Amino acid sequence: MTTMMNSLPAGAPKVPQRVSLVAQTAGILKERISTGFWSGQLPGEHELCDQLQVSRVTLRKALEELGRAGWLRSRQGQRHQIVPRPRRMATSNRRVILLTDQPLHLLNPFTLYWMDCLREQLNEGGYHLETHAGQAAFGAKAEQSLVQMQKQFHPAGWVLFRSNERMQQWFSRQALPCVIAGSGHPNVRLPSVDLDYRAACRHAVGQFLARQHRNLVFLNPESGAAGDLESEQGFIEAAQARAGDGVRAAVVRHDGTVRGICNKLDHLLERPDRPTAFLVSRPAFVCTALSHLLRRKLSLPREVALISRDDDSFLECMVPTVARYTSSPTGFARKISRLVLEIVQGAPLARADARIMPVFVRGETLG
Repeated sequence: MTTMMNSLPAGAPKVPQRVSLVAQTAGILKERISTGFWSGQLPGEHELCDQLQVSRVTLRKALEELGRAGWLRSRQGQRHQIVPRPRRMATSNRRVILLTDQPLHLLNPFTLYWMDCLREQLNEGGYHLETHAGQAAFGAKAEQSLVQMQKQFHPAGWVLFRSNERMQQWFSRQALPCVIAGSGHPNVRLPSVDLDYRAACRHAVGQFLARQHRNLVFLNPESGAAGDLESEQGFIEAAQARAGDGVRAAVVRHDGTVRGICNKLDHLLERPDRPTAFLVSRPAFVCTALSHLLRRKLSLPREVALISRDDDSFLECMVPTVARYTSSPTGFARKISRLVLEIVQGAPLARADARIMPVFVRGETLG
């Protein structure tokens, strides 16, 4: 398994991942103006902030950009007027909608970067990506919200990010052209693109075992996300394959809060056979786990080792450096855009799981 992963030294150059939220907001405003979503004038700033899930400062900077580019005219005390433009190819049936439950300013740099790449790649294919952020399509009344959105926008295709099983099953039943940016749940007949979490977690177990760790824990949130479940499967599979060597492994789920993570760690560390190696998903949870281990006066990697299943730019600034798995947002976007263009152009909708092998970055938390 180890030979399947490339390895980079800690601190190796990476693809830039910082994307301006102002530029993202300006892009969404342009798309909605181009597709006729608004005409004549824009809604008020308060309504726009609610729709786009951005601050008023970010919105005003984006509006200023559109004004300088000739998209808008503004007068003191009046709403922004849309400058008439020649009709472009973008009509409602050239629209692809990306659904996410988080507003743009809460998304990590990797996600913002692949979304921006996806927008560019779909534009080259004659389609226009719109991002819709909010909880309505992800909650208990998801079906009602999704039916309304389908009637209102009638897009050429959909991209689902951070989607839950209920949402995936609805799109699967409706047979709508849709790609999951993430992992699909069982019995969902939709194409998906995700990192190969199962392989990454198997590889992480191998890294621990190579350093003589035999009591392993995978710290994972109670998300129910398909990618998290695949991660748990890979972790347990790799550990069970070495059970004859005295390897013990456990999946420990937490509620996603700082307090909850610290409580789980305290419980594990107070056991007489306390674990010596932790695989942790989500960069924010890695930050919590690592800092709490250090607060408990544990030396990394001498007493305990840690690997992050995921990457984020802030992990590069942590001390000790974090062993982690990373990938190219451009490659991620390219796979999604290829699938989206295929299905909006009439390809049969069927289950197809595209998985991207991550790259392992060595760090001091592993040794």
